[in-house]
Amino acid sequence: MKVTLPNDFTPRDYQIPFMDYMDNGGKKAINVWHRRSGKDLVALHQTAKMAHQRKGAYWHLYPTQTQARKAIWEGFTRDGKRTLENVFPGFLDPKRPGSIVKRKDEQQMMIELKCGSIWRLLGSDRVEIVGAGPVGVVYSEYAICSPRSTNLISPMLRENDGWEVYITTPRGSNHAKDLYDRAKLDSSWYCDLKTLYDTRAYDPDKTIQEERASGKPEAFIKQEYLCDWTAALVGSVWGDLIDEVERQGAFADFDPSYGDVFTSWDLGFTDSTAIWFWQVKDGLVQFIDYYEEHGQPLDHYFKVIDGKPYRYVKHWLPHDARQTTLAAGVSILNQFLRKYPGQVSVGPDLPLLEGIQAARWMILNGVRFHPRTAEGVKCLREYHYEYDEDKKDYSTRPSHDWSSHGSDAFRYTAAVVKASELRVKKPEPKKVEPVAKPFHHSFTLDQLHEDRVLSISGRRRIE
Repeated sequence: MKVTLPNDFTPRDYQIPFMDYMDNGGKKAINVWHRRSGKDLVALHQTAKMAHQRKGAYWHLYPTQTQARKAIWEGFTRDGKRTLENVFPGFLDPKRPGSIVKRKDEQQMMIELKCGSIWRLLGSDRVEIVGAGPVGVVYSEYAICSPRSTNLISPMLRENDGWEVYITTPRGSNHAKDLYDRAKLDSSWYCDLKTLYDTRAYDPDKTIQEERASGKPEAFIKQEYLCDWTAALVGSVWGDLIDEVERQGAFADFDPSYGDVFTSWDLGFTDSTAIWFWQVKDGLVQFIDYYEEHGQPLDHYFKVIDGKPYRYVKHWLPHDARQTTLAAGVSILNQFLRKYPGQVSVGPDLPLLEGIQAARWMILNGVRFHPRTAEGVKCLREYHYEYDEDKKDYSTRPSHDWSSHGSDAFRYTAAVVKASELRVKKPEPKKVEPVAKPFHHSFTLDQLHEDRVLSISGRRRIE
């Protein structure tokens, strides 16, 4: 059953096959379309139609809640109209004639329709069970959405016999590329990739010429307009280095039973908490495990730590652990000290960009990643500088999204390792062939056990 809504949306030719697939009962679709191809708008209109065919909950996920509010909830179409007023007539004024909106909630970014369905706008970084499970979900810009969000939502869709749509432009060979490759081989999926030359939604030659003239790198043009999965992730913070150490063999199923274990934390209270588990051996920092979760109390993470078979030496917390408090006004640092007396320190307070450089230094000095760190490595690959649509360029600060938490904890690790290297006299390095070839620097586990030595010598300690 097709539904006609009181709006002025007319799909473009290349959008019609997708809408027909969904109108005829399709359950799984992925559209890899170029920048400004109308991905969100056509998905929103299709959702509005289907919300009138089947009463239920419908979700539209953006990479983060902040981006979702800016791009969709407060967004405008190219002709200057509010995006959601175009999709859901009555969004601005539910009482106006022709409105299909019963009410809306500005804070939760929720619209209740007169037909009985509910539509919500969410961020993939903070997906929570909101009421009944959805019967339809759109993942917008899936290549930079948290891949963990699908693990939570997919079981609900299966239970509800619901549908899922993924819309994106490429961002390197990541989880979106994996999904696209699987969908191409599965006849039950609608799978479509369209470049600007395919759609001609606007002049491709003129657009690409203008982008080149403005200084955009070829990788950006290939990624955004030619939907090239092989183009380097433009704006990546450490992606090039992670790719390089992978080629050198840094990802290996080594035996992590050697020696002592450190943890580095990024503590999230409204965001996720991320933990890296790491050691130092033969001049290499080897990452043996990774854990991340959202919305859990501190006791949850203590149980995770205690449940792993590691011999812990030190838990390194971010510098703000002293100020940030939970219930009863008890600082995070004090709670850690009560739980792990003598095993807790606060890492150096490096500015963001210095921390990023410290992480580059650490990677270049030699790292190794165990398979258990795969989720954390995804964060490192996807950590990227924010693109400023107004300035048409990348900013000097990384985007705060699902990849930030693991990357921040990685930065804190690097700050600890870097500080130990600079403040303690180096012993003669062992002559070993590192997995990721280092520069001339080297460091050992002993350098990270310097608290007592430094306190006796009167030098400043890291606390």
